[in-house]
Amino acid sequence: MAELFNERIGEEQNDDVGGKIRALRKEKDITLKQLGKETGLSIGYLSNLERDACSPTLDNLQKICGVLEISLIELLDGMNQGRRVIRKEERKVVFEKPGKVRYESIKFGSGLLDGLVIELEPHSQYDTNNWVHNYDEIGLILEGKMYVSIDGEQIELEEGDAFYIKAKANHSLGNNSDTRCVSYWVKSI
Repeated sequence: MAELFNERIGEEQNDDVGGKIRALRKEKDITLKQLGKETGLSIGYLSNLERDACSPTLDNLQKICGVLEISLIELLDGMNQGRRVIRKEERKVVFEKPGKVRYESIKFGSGLLDGLVIELEPHSQYDTNNWVHNYDEIGLILEGKMYVSIDGEQIELEEGDAFYIKAKANHSLGNNSDTRCVSYWVKSI
């Protein structure tokens, strides 16, 4: 099931991701060559991505976000600036693979706390330990069961359980149960 998170970001979630990456890269004075070296991605791929000539995978976006020191949500969701309430039906879906996983953004604006609702359908896993962020995260299981693997330690979580992932810790997640899991994640600023 590792391919689950190698799925491409759909057009409705893309919203000029390449342009945002280019602007952030230039703002941080990072060359395509440097970005390629630090992410392990080719300069050609990165160039195509910045021109929106290809669709990125979540794994590749996460690598880029790590180098640019931003969250995936900051990159994918630019709406809701200045709002106080985001209704459930207004949350932006930043990634979805029907029948497997759904990521919904809860972001109120630049420089503010970022939240994410992750729904994992039964037997959906993300089995690689390649995700690393430059920020801490906490999570809470709202419904169902999930496992989180942090630096190789697999932790089984149930409804009501909370977890903490330290910045730069390798982590992955999955749902081995027969029921859907809904979790809420918040990143540090």
